Amino acid sequence: MKLTNVKISLSLLIFLLNIHVLYAKEYVVSSAQEIRELELVAGDKIILKKGVWSNQSLVFKGKGTANKPIVFQAEKMGETIISGHSTLIIDGEYLLVDGLVFKDGEAFKKNVIAFSEQSKQCRLTNTSITGYDNTDKKMRNSWIVLYGEQNRVDHCYVKGKTSLGTTVGVYVSNKPNYHRIDHNYFDGRPPYGGNGGEIIRAGVDQTSLLDSYTTIENNVFDNCDGEIEVISNKSTHNTIRNNLFFECSGMLTLRHGNYANVYGNLFIGNRKKDSGGVRIIGESHKVFNNYFHGLIGKGLNATITFMNGWENPPLWGYWQVKNAEVYNNTIINCEEPFVIGSGKNEKTFLPLLNTKVYKNYIYSSNPIVIWEETLAKTPDNIKFQDNLIKGKTSEAGFLSTLSKYKTDRYGLVYPDKANFQVGFSSLTKEQKKLLEGEDIGPKWQKVNKKFRIK
Repeated sequence: MKLTNVKISLSLLIFLLNIHVLYAKEYVVSSAQEIRELELVAGDKIILKKGVWSNQSLVFKGKGTANKPIVFQAEKMGETIISGHSTLIIDGEYLLVDGLVFKDGEAFKKNVIAFSEQSKQCRLTNTSITGYDNTDKKMRNSWIVLYGEQNRVDHCYVKGKTSLGTTVGVYVSNKPNYHRIDHNYFDGRPPYGGNGGEIIRAGVDQTSLLDSYTTIENNVFDNCDGEIEVISNKSTHNTIRNNLFFECSGMLTLRHGNYANVYGNLFIGNRKKDSGGVRIIGESHKVFNNYFHGLIGKGLNATITFMNGWENPPLWGYWQVKNAEVYNNTIINCEEPFVIGSGKNEKTFLPLLNTKVYKNYIYSSNPIVIWEETLAKTPDNIKFQDNLIKGKTSEAGFLSTLSKYKTDRYGLVYPDKANFQVGFSSLTKEQKKLLEGEDIGPKWQKVNKKFRIK
């Protein structure tokens, strides 16, 4: 009888829980205290009243499901203003934050929005952060940080961080996190004046040899000048694809970690000072099918630059380039298309090894390859093969062509159809949307800008 009663009680409990989920509740709140008092279950929705929420320590905690996430949403998109010293922690599973505005605040040493270490399958979307900066420019914090696993930041608008600290930071542990950062509009960051002004940093040097599997895709980086590293890759097995870097005084830097895949990105410099492409450090990276135009950075800031490495480096040092592949990229009117051995000095002296550069298309009146490390001039170090150029070079592995080229309506240059197998392929629908300013940033905030080659 007792066992039967236990079974009946358990069945009743499950039934009542199912009833609660079936009739999920909607809570309209106006303070962080009201949120803390809620007992949330899968399918519930929290509506944050429109108006200014000042000095609120918001904690969104709960456990939703894939089919029934818990929603944390503005009463009206773009009209719930989080300000003052307010911050937000996202702590749970299948939690969705939607439609908030973080504006005119100061979080000091705290991060403005943080996915906790326990967070899983959570999402921040349709949200903006502007003017949320520290008065003390040397006080470090980030505006968005991702711990946990399988979290997503998408369709957000972020502008103008001026104080120390990366704008978006990904933190890696012993378990791959599989985060996704996509369709965001990073609308400028002024020069910080030193290290620590990245837009996105995927990992830190202490954990740089651990797998992250973070994907950074379909974002626009518009005049992001915080420092030389617009994106700083500092973990392993990340994918950085189909992003637009527009008039940025900086570049995508594979600073630490191995096995990065970098492809489908558009780098449009329009001859802006220090505009660069991809800097390669570490092992087994692949850089392919990217488009580079009007980049005038040199040396460490060049279009595609391979750094020398240190002997027996610590985790924070410069690791030797090994087994890199750079292929099917298009480079048009860039100051220094390829630099070999950048950063060379008494400590940084190990040349790249077993690197292949092939099937790229380069249009340039400048030297195609700059050798800052002449010890790399052997096939065991680097091999150029089947590259097509509109210009002149004495380097082996480059074929000069007199074939015609065409320019599309965005200003991108392509060789004629007979040579499409070399260099960047045609634009995808997603890439065209980036150039048109479509489907990036919050749905309630239209991007009034089109990105063109000048």
